[in-house]
Amino acid sequence: MDEILKFLGIKELRPPQKKALELGILDKKKNFLISIPTGAGKTVIAEMALINHLLLDKGKKGVYIVPLKALASEKYEEFKKKYEKFGVRVALSIGDYDEDEDLENYDLIITTAEKFDSLWRHGIKLSDISVVVVDEIHVIGDSERGGTLEVLLTKLKELDVQIIGLSATIGNPEELSEWLNAELLLDNWRPVELRKGIYREGVIEYLDGEVKECQDIVKEVVKDNGSVIIFCPTKKKAENRALSLDLSDLLKKSEKRKLEEISEELLSLFDPPTELCKKLASCVRKGIAFHHSGLTYEHRKIIEKAFRERILKVICSTTTLAFGLNLPCRRVIISELKRYTRRGLTYIPIMEVQQCIGRAGRPGLDEYGEGILVAKDERDYLRALQCLTQKPEPIYSKLSNDSVLRTQILGLIATRYVLDEYDLEEFIKNTFYAYQYKNLDEIKKKIKEIIEFLEDCNFIKNFEVTPLGKKVSNLYLDPLSAKIMIDNIEVKDDLHLLYILCKCIEMKPLLRVYRKEEEELAEELLNYEIFISYENLEEFKTAKMLYDWINEVPEDEILKTYKVEPGILRYKVEVAKWLSYSLKEIAKILNKEVPNLELRLEYGAKEELLELLKIKYIGRVRARKLYSAGIRNREDIIKNPKKVANILGEKISKKIFEELGVRYGQQRLI
Repeated sequence: MDEILKFLGIKELRPPQKKALELGILDKKKNFLISIPTGAGKTVIAEMALINHLLLDKGKKGVYIVPLKALASEKYEEFKKKYEKFGVRVALSIGDYDEDEDLENYDLIITTAEKFDSLWRHGIKLSDISVVVVDEIHVIGDSERGGTLEVLLTKLKELDVQIIGLSATIGNPEELSEWLNAELLLDNWRPVELRKGIYREGVIEYLDGEVKECQDIVKEVVKDNGSVIIFCPTKKKAENRALSLDLSDLLKKSEKRKLEEISEELLSLFDPPTELCKKLASCVRKGIAFHHSGLTYEHRKIIEKAFRERILKVICSTTTLAFGLNLPCRRVIISELKRYTRRGLTYIPIMEVQQCIGRAGRPGLDEYGEGILVAKDERDYLRALQCLTQKPEPIYSKLSNDSVLRTQILGLIATRYVLDEYDLEEFIKNTFYAYQYKNLDEIKKKIKEIIEFLEDCNFIKNFEVTPLGKKVSNLYLDPLSAKIMIDNIEVKDDLHLLYILCKCIEMKPLLRVYRKEEEELAEELLNYEIFISYENLEEFKTAKMLYDWINEVPEDEILKTYKVEPGILRYKVEVAKWLSYSLKEIAKILNKEVPNLELRLEYGAKEELLELLKIKYIGRVRARKLYSAGIRNREDIIKNPKKVANILGEKISKKIFEELGVRYGQQRLI
């Protein structure tokens, strides 16, 4: 034990960590569910278990599963810095699903549930894995991603693997821990006290009875050298809240200089900067930022770093920021308790509210943190009291999700994890779904329908996977998406092909179609003899956006035309690129040829520019300038350095020349 603590650099354990040791976290045969507040030391408990396996049991591997790629990247950087100096080799695995990654020489793999499930299908050596940590394990109750995590955990339960589940907010931890056959560790201890309060009509009412007048609940904290996260129900409201704030009068000269540098960095991410970039840079100059899925990964990383370094004072964010990222602050404000869902305007779940306010309190910087809920009326006030005083909602299995079941059943058959329908039913009996609902008649009916569907598609035959089914499984595609591709394998027109890709389950949610757009989109769809429905219009609109992208329509024009943010455009492009690759791979199995849109989607350009776009520092705008001037490939650049410098400017041309080993002017290059 002393060796593990020394390795982790821990001089004194926190109460929940001591409790974990007492309960037997170092017993490698014992599963654990750790449910303690944010900042109380969950990760260190998991690390104690990891190091117990990796350092003291040579040759064994650990897996650390998180729900989001961004979290995986953050954990990878943290663990790599902490562990590699002691010889623990850390790998990050979040890339394409159709990869045979060589992870043999790594001790600790940081990944997502979907990617680990994909690695399993590709034959990762599981006998070496002796411990798996599942961070944010409450995601098992998520309607989209929960089913995959549940199947993964069901498989892990059958292996000789120690499972450690971590969460700050589970409404029914006893039920989940019993299903996992895990020791349950519950504790309310926090390193920094969390004061909870409700704000209405210029007054904060704290749960401890204190009442305080406060006209500006943001500036009050910033004046006292604190930082604030404001959670908003939508991206638009997060932006508008950020734009409405101005902390200029509270900033020091040195802080203003740094914020100006960050603003310039944000503006340089796009050439030219988009409207969203300009809006964000304008906020940052005033000490504030907004943060949501519409921003690119690069945007978010810059903002998060500046906030951690206390240069940015306030972030206005959607609730996605609440899950896992290490961004503590003095005060968390939840600006609205309701948001629009498919069921209309509804209250945010208690679990989500508690995840959000758990960000408050910076150990070593604040004596306390504050979670403040804004109430607009009496009903809001009563809901706020519920959120601050009651347990989170129970977690329920989402394995009955059709898409998850199709994908997972094909995967189980493809890997020979189940050999017949009896095996499959026995596997389902061991899931959280079966544990909770007992009656399996509904899911058995779904399983039978899915087996028939997989047979009709020639993905399986006599409960054995076909070469086509194996490829679909390895691609980690919903079999329904694969069927859509196969049924339309002869389509050659670029826009029509993109429309087919947008019909795949993986492209959801699609772009929203506004009433004034419906008639024009419907007329275009009729040219392809496609039935007109609202969903088809959404698919076609999304396809048109991607079509504009591959035909070099300026990015800012695309963002305005389709009313999307850069992050959403980039995400849709990435998904479409993956689906285009998948279509190509399926076509190979069927001995068919399909247009290769993959590279065009990656670069956002016409076919003729692809050679130039393979060169570092040349994006689609620069490539088009060069191509129009007669520079078509690497050789043309090497032969015409002066011409290139005149077209692109000396500064960027110098980087390109260095990349290609070109001698130009006073440069001394390779």
